[in-house]
Amino acid sequence: MNARNDTHGDTEDVASGESAVASDTTPTPTVELVGRTRQEEARLAVATAASLVEQGVSPSDIVIATADVDRYEDALTRATARYGHTLAVWTPLKVKRTVPYELIDATLRLLVERAQGAVNIQTLTEPLFLGWVPVTGRSEPLASAAINEIGRGHAGTDQPIDEWQATIAAGDIEHGTKQDWMAYLNWIAAQPDAPTSKDIAETLNPVLERYDDACLPDKPGQRAVSELAATLRGFERTTELLRMTRRRYTRWLATSRTDKQWGVVRNLLESFATTVPGKRELPTAAAIDVKEANDLWALSVPYVIAIGLVAEEWPTTPASPVPSAARTVMETTDIDGVRPHSAWTTARDRDQFEVASNTATKVFVATRHTTGANGVEKRPSPFLECVETTRVPKAAQQRLMTEPSVIPEPLSDYFPMEMDDE
Repeated sequence: MNARNDTHGDTEDVASGESAVASDTTPTPTVELVGRTRQEEARLAVATAASLVEQGVSPSDIVIATADVDRYEDALTRATARYGHTLAVWTPLKVKRTVPYELIDATLRLLVERAQGAVNIQTLTEPLFLGWVPVTGRSEPLASAAINEIGRGHAGTDQPIDEWQATIAAGDIEHGTKQDWMAYLNWIAAQPDAPTSKDIAETLNPVLERYDDACLPDKPGQRAVSELAATLRGFERTTELLRMTRRRYTRWLATSRTDKQWGVVRNLLESFATTVPGKRELPTAAAIDVKEANDLWALSVPYVIAIGLVAEEWPTTPASPVPSAARTVMETTDIDGVRPHSAWTTARDRDQFEVASNTATKVFVATRHTTGANGVEKRPSPFLECVETTRVPKAAQQRLMTEPSVIPEPLSDYFPMEMDDE
């Protein structure tokens, strides 16, 4: 109704629109750092991150990305300790290797053996080694020496719980240790042989709760922060998996799909742990994130440091029993009924690289190493040919690793002027 034909305004709008498009499509500057070994490359990556933090950049504005975190986690962790910073490594959580899960699994294995009759000494002691604490009384796990005293003295023994109770009661054992062992054995004896879904919660939830109270620290102490993060996340995931297990077990009992058995409960828990492992996360802005490139989809981070840009690692060498010559023919020739397998191409690896580079909004740092552990030369990733990189001179790299408080050129060219003034 009130439209205006203002050509000057239209011209300004078009100009500003074109400017916005131009700025949006301007490629993020890429800086290349090259170490001799994987360990030196990791030091360069962490020194770069440390240097950014020294200049006032928040750790949450930095991410170290790679195609395979497992290849670099140890080297990055050692480098981080050298520079006094904290890493938060995001990888698929190996929940079955976390102590909270192992504790519940060991407890279930014990209950399964108890229901079947004889309990082996190794099965009996395993929950204690993992931190089992009684619901009442003792507020900390039994000492390893007290566990080993019984374990070694009865190595290879299998007997029902009532016989274990008689054995411990009659044994020449220190009074306090005997009381702790009897409390443990009495708890085992009190658990039902044929558990209902309610029994799952009433038996196992207190085990986790007491472990939380007695064993989970509020601060890392001497442990690596990433290790504590994995344990904490493992605790959360195990709690979630127990809820999932209980719900599924309830449905199975309601439909008569299974009998009441601790073995079924254990199998369900293991199945969920395998298929729904979860993520290892460390919710702290004080840590520098280390993520696989897959996890950067739809993110925007000012500074991305992509490590491991060497041939045969990023991209990886296709693994296939089909000879490379045959794969090449299938990939380049249109043959009816024959299609190349997706694992034969580097498309997925290229997508990961592009995601990593596109995630960076200020600077994209690409790192690689030139020599493998066996002394064999490592060639640059072919993906680096697709971007225009500025190489940091070797002398500047050495200064960066020695004194990360000073950012070397050309990396320093990409920081806001107010940082230089500070």
